[in-house]
Amino acid sequence: MAQDDLISFFTRQAEAMGAQVIPVDGVRDIGPQLVEVLKSYGRKVALVDSPVAREAGLEAALAAAGFHIEKDGAGFARQVDTGIVEFDYGIAETGTLAMDATGLKERLAAMLPLTCVALLRAGRIRANLSGVIDAYLERGNWPGYFTLVTGPSRTADIERSLTIGVHGPERLLIILVKDNGGDRLGR
Repeated sequence: MAQDDLISFFTRQAEAMGAQVIPVDGVRDIGPQLVEVLKSYGRKVALVDSPVAREAGLEAALAAAGFHIEKDGAGFARQVDTGIVEFDYGIAETGTLAMDATGLKERLAAMLPLTCVALLRAGRIRANLSGVIDAYLERGNWPGYFTLVTGPSRTADIERSLTIGVHGPERLLIILVKDNGGDRLGR
C-alpha cells in the first residue's frame, strides 16, 4: 500500500475510534495548531522531550501563548490538562498508535491527563501490527514497556454503559506530521 493510502486509512480508522487527527505539513506548523486547539482544554501541559517536540519548538510556542509547561518533577503530569508525547508508529489497519513507553514520563503524559496529544510522523505509519513489530525488531532491542493506544479511553460496566476517560484520557488528538521522518527502519 502506498504511503498516502496508509495515511488516509490510518486517519479514517483513528477518527472512527474517537481520535481527532490534525494533519500538519511539517514540524514548523505544530506549534500554531496546538496553541489554537489546546486553548479550550486548559493551559497546564506536560511536555515530554522528543525529536519532534524539539524540532517544532513546542516549549517556546506554548510558553509564548501563556501555557504552563511541566517537563519533570515528582508530580509530573498528575495535575495537568494535556500531555504531549511523540509516538513511534501508527497502525493504519486499526488507527492505533504504538510507543516505546519504557520511560515513565511517556506513560504518565500519555495516560494521566484528560487530553493526550500524540505527535506522529506520517512516514512512520505501517499497514498493520506485524509491520510495527518488524520495525521495532529492526531497530534493535524490543521496548521494555510497549504501549498501543486506540482512541480515547473507553470502558463499559456489566450493563454495557459506555464511559469515556475512566482509565486514561477522554480526548486523543493526533498531530500527524507530513514530512520526511520515517524510513523503513523507523529512524
